[in-house]
Amino acid sequence: MTVGDCAADSDLETIVCTAQAFFDTLTTSEYETVILDWGDAEAKTTWSNLPNASRNGLMFGNLSEEARLAAMTVAKAVLTDEGYDDFLGVLAADDYLNEQGGAGGGTGTPPDGDAGTPPDGSGMPSEGGSGGLTYSSDNYYIAFIGEPSVSGDWMLQIGGHHLAYNVTFLSGSAYPVPNHIGVEPKSAFEINSATYAPLADEGDAMVAMFDALDKIQLAEAYLQDQSYSDVLMGPDNGSATLPTDYPTGMDREGILVSTLSDTQKSAVIEAIKAWVEDYSGEISAPLMEEYASDIAFNDTYIAWSGDESAGVDVDIEGTYMRIDGPRLWIEIVCQAGVILSGTHYHTMFRDKSYDYGNSL
Repeated sequence: MTVGDCAADSDLETIVCTAQAFFDTLTTSEYETVILDWGDAEAKTTWSNLPNASRNGLMFGNLSEEARLAAMTVAKAVLTDEGYDDFLGVLAADDYLNEQGGAGGGTGTPPDGDAGTPPDGSGMPSEGGSGGLTYSSDNYYIAFIGEPSVSGDWMLQIGGHHLAYNVTFLSGSAYPVPNHIGVEPKSAFEINSATYAPLADEGDAMVAMFDALDKIQLAEAYLQDQSYSDVLMGPDNGSATLPTDYPTGMDREGILVSTLSDTQKSAVIEAIKAWVEDYSGEISAPLMEEYASDIAFNDTYIAWSGDESAGVDVDIEGTYMRIDGPRLWIEIVCQAGVILSGTHYHTMFRDKSYDYGNSL
């Protein structure tokens, strides 16, 4: 089977077909490495934002050209065009950091922006599978936990620096959480004659959500005496447990979405869409119906932190924004640059009820 054989009636059928086409490009040893046991809760929760963290599966830089293209096609099947552009942009950003002098950076060539075209760098990992090279589009991994099927239970992981896709499929339903994306630089950048701006739409949508508030509402949404150097609900790092430290009760702060005007609620919906609709329609539609319902908005808060006098300014280190619903959790923080000057984004999209499909 090849990826060209994967036109199907449903998104899920296409995703499963591209996974099988990817497997057909692998050696026996590679296949045994990329497939993990469905019952392995530690594997499900093993992901990180860091460039050299241990990850499951196979590294892009070790794949044949055919296998690498097939792996990228799996990602393209799961994501919308907008989501896939973000994916390509995050990979390209690591090559850009290397080009700008990132310590220990790899030599991977970034994607050229064409749909389905993978980066084709030549970086090689160190022993132990942790990537070795610090910044390179080679240092991203793909893994499957359980055997992909339309009706079965399984999970797709694609991850690397500033990227963690954890998409769990349960009897035909999909839960693309936890989802981490970050990017340095935050602003648009050019490499290999292509321009990228991953997370620009997401960041702009969150800012627009707060710009829609009046001064009194913006003050109500402000998290007094709280500062954030990173996202609150970060990597689970193989904990094999669901997070337990979401704010609860009186600790859930901000302004309640149900109190907003219809125009302001629309801005909240657009911010939610910026994350959820990075995934294919069959994945995102039921989630949007849940997250943006009137019932959900009766228990959904938006909140921000940072320089109160400056307002919501993504060019200021420490600016933090979040959406906290009965299930939905989206947060974005502006950190200082590591390699470049200026701020860069760390973001999280999680589901309090269905991280990992509630399968741990």
